[in-house]
Amino acid sequence: MSPFPLGILLMIGTCAVWALAFVAPLALPHATAMEVTLGRTVAYGLISLMLFDLRRALRLPPAVLWRAFVYAMTGNVLYYFLLVLGMQWAGAAMGVLIIGMAPVTVTIAGRLQHGMGALKPLAVPLVLFCGGVVLANTGGTDFTAASSELAPLGMAAIFAALVMWTWYAIVNARFLQETRLVTPGEWSSVVGLVSLAAALIALPIAWSTGLARLPTQIGGGELAMLALWSVLLGGGSTWLGTVLFNMASKLLDLTILGQMIIFEAVFGMIYVFAAVGEAPSVQEVAGIGVALFAVWLSIRRLYGGRPPPQGAS
Repeated sequence: MSPFPLGILLMIGTCAVWALAFVAPLALPHATAMEVTLGRTVAYGLISLMLFDLRRALRLPPAVLWRAFVYAMTGNVLYYFLLVLGMQWAGAAMGVLIIGMAPVTVTIAGRLQHGMGALKPLAVPLVLFCGGVVLANTGGTDFTAASSELAPLGMAAIFAALVMWTWYAIVNARFLQETRLVTPGEWSSVVGLVSLAAALIALPIAWSTGLARLPTQIGGGELAMLALWSVLLGGGSTWLGTVLFNMASKLLDLTILGQMIIFEAVFGMIYVFAAVGEAPSVQEVAGIGVALFAVWLSIRRLYGGRPPPQGAS
């Protein structure tokens, strides 16, 4: 299979496992944002520890290890903490709506390196994309149902997560294009190991400050669910998702890579609807259709009949 369709399939798979993050706050309504974040991070780190030689990681240049730490914070730990916190305060639907704009922010930020003129071919597709995301997320959704008096702060937290992840997606893609020190799978594990170290430092602080409960303070059933979702998020959404994303980052132009993140919102909506036992409305289906059409239109406008180039722009 040629790089472009393989990259597309990898990004669809990436988004399918990433979208599990939108279900966790619904499945764990009594868990704090810190508990969900640390559970996911510890599981991610332990899986990375089993799959990657720690001694090889320690032999990497200090600058690479520092980069792994920064990426772990922005693309994993802090990002997910802010997302979960925002969804708990402003509702899961608001989280899907705001994070659903990641394809637009990544695309714009990636294209701006070539100057404002580089955005002209994408003006119409990006407007259509935004309209489709808003249409899909306002169809039959009560944005106040799951929100609280802290909803404005929740929205701010989700927006901060969006900005943080946009930066991470761009610099991570560029790093993987340029480096020969690690493969995409190895880089996922290196970031996982650094994340584990950060989580182990944060755990006692979280317990002592009340941001997270001690395991002995959590009921057996809730603790089992928290452990289950920690493995699902750490192993699937984080480790596997990061591997697939890293592989796609080496195969796709950054503009296309960014827009393919729409599938995270698609899968997120599917999972949330399945979790609450509802079916999407005609408006929601139409909105997703418009967003997907916008992605296709942007590819056509950028490349026409020419094969899309390999690698991040």
